[in-house]
Amino acid sequence: MSKTLSMQRCNLDNNWDEFIQGSDHGTPFMQSSYVDGLTENINSFYCCKGDEKIAALLLIVDKSGDSVIGHPDIIHDGIIHRSTRHLNSAQAHSEQFSAQQFIAEYLAQKYHHVKLKLSPNIKDIRAFLWVNYHEREKPRFHVDVRYTSLLSIEELNKENIEYKESLLYKNSSVSRRQEIRYGHKKGVIVSKSKNYKNFCNLYTLTMQRQNIEFSLKDQERLYQFITALCDNNLILMFQAENASGQVGSYAIFLLHGPHAYYLYGANDPQMRNEHTGTMVLQESFISLAKSGITNIDLEGINSPQRGWFKLSFGGNVTPYYQLTLSP
Repeated sequence: MSKTLSMQRCNLDNNWDEFIQGSDHGTPFMQSSYVDGLTENINSFYCCKGDEKIAALLLIVDKSGDSVIGHPDIIHDGIIHRSTRHLNSAQAHSEQFSAQQFIAEYLAQKYHHVKLKLSPNIKDIRAFLWVNYHEREKPRFHVDVRYTSLLSIEELNKENIEYKESLLYKNSSVSRRQEIRYGHKKGVIVSKSKNYKNFCNLYTLTMQRQNIEFSLKDQERLYQFITALCDNNLILMFQAENASGQVGSYAIFLLHGPHAYYLYGANDPQMRNEHTGTMVLQESFISLAKSGITNIDLEGINSPQRGWFKLSFGGNVTPYYQLTLSP
């Protein structure tokens, strides 16, 4: 391991949040107020070169602290490199590779099992793949390529743009454009909302329709979590209602600078033909663009049904990496 680098335990505090916000690899899933609302089983570190913090490491561990297991609602964890805009390309690549190499070796030595889901902005993971490269009897990192869909919505901030003239609409699938036209024709209205109780009720119905167990305890936990995110100004929720005023769909977005991440969605199964599921996303993109958001991460297209629905809005397929180390 490098003699010039060290790992320093740290808290998820204001300094941590400033580091995340200043990084090109930071995501809101790593913000202290987001992580703290989900789990207490956290190991967090700075990777330091002398007194300089060149990277941070967020690990979700099991109760024993021996294994890094991740969390289903913390979509990206692991490494966050500091901003390297003050360095040239060669220097930036060198620093990031050195930090990853040191962290990868540290993880392999310290933990029995490791599972990380990296930011899509981390493209080079060679340092992980080279751990124990020539010692095949020792554990090695394995990579699983995951995918998400990224939408550029900056054009929607233009004054009086007609939705049919936007690239977002033109790049959508035929069926999605049809749903959008029907939604407008039938008078579906999309607005911001803080009716988190009703969202949780519809979310429970959405889970049950997919044969996913979601108890009253789970529902209360979700309510407490999203209200805390709201109190910290980390989310915006939109609702879509039909012309009769019945709410059929909700969408919650997690905010991070000029980026927004699709966090949760919920639909009333009795209103599946009201076009609210499509309209709550389409119209929320416009509202988010007007507030200064430039791109949307639809957060995962890794299952067939969700994948095709999200891709039908015309985004760009973007890979990210899940790394696993097992004995």
